[in-house]
Amino acid sequence: MNYKHALCIGLVSIGITASISAQEADAALGKYIPPEKDAVIEIFKCGDKYCGKTICIKDNAYPEKDKDKGVPGTPYLDHNNEDPKLRTRPNLGMQFITGFNYEGEGLYKNGKIYNPRDGKTYCGKFTVLEGGQKLDLKGTLCSITWIGKTNTWTRLSGVNLDDPRWDCVDKKKK
Repeated sequence: MNYKHALCIGLVSIGITASISAQEADAALGKYIPPEKDAVIEIFKCGDKYCGKTICIKDNAYPEKDKDKGVPGTPYLDHNNEDPKLRTRPNLGMQFITGFNYEGEGLYKNGKIYNPRDGKTYCGKFTVLEGGQKLDLKGTLCSITWIGKTNTWTRLSGVNLDDPRWDCVDKKKK
């Protein structure tokens, strides 16, 4: 085998490996529903990192009993945010997962997870399970990474987002 043939084979091998690696890294892309079944989260690429945002919320309105948190009947806002300027932004459409790197073998690390329920930002990681059908998401205190919570999200299927109880960013208002 001459030098040119070896070089071509090497370049093709690198291209195939890079393509497989990119496909593996993108296995997390898609829409998921958390165990509470009250939201739909989309994992997407943001540059060379992975991020997530809330694209649907079930029953997206403050109930009468939560008058102290928001106006009954209006969509949920980020009222727990530590930054007062962000407390009026809607939860629907909010990017709350940022900056995750793909580390290999289905693991994404070194990102941040904002929790609008308590207004805190956590360090985190997530892992693709069952061939991309589930994500195991772990949020931890950034200063003490062994203190945290793990949540398993399931790839969206069998949920009727046309149901009027679901408010989605791309849903036409009636």
